Amino acid sequence: MLTANGFRCARKRKHEIWLRHAKTGALEAKVILSHGNAEIRTRRLFSAILKQAKKTEGEFERVLKS
Repeated sequence: MLTANGFRCARKRKHEIWLRHAKTGALEAKVILSHGNAEIRTRRLFSAILKQAKKTEGEFERVLKS
């Protein structure tokens, strides 16, 4: 899901850190995920991921469908 939205995994340890950079190289967004949350089980967790990614649910869905 994050890869399709322009993120790349910068670190995989206790937590995963996903980064998205602008074309200028500046950091646009950073998402931190716990390995314990391998599945998005609640709406609240999904909303928190979207907020960190600076995306709306509609934007995420459009990218995933294309």
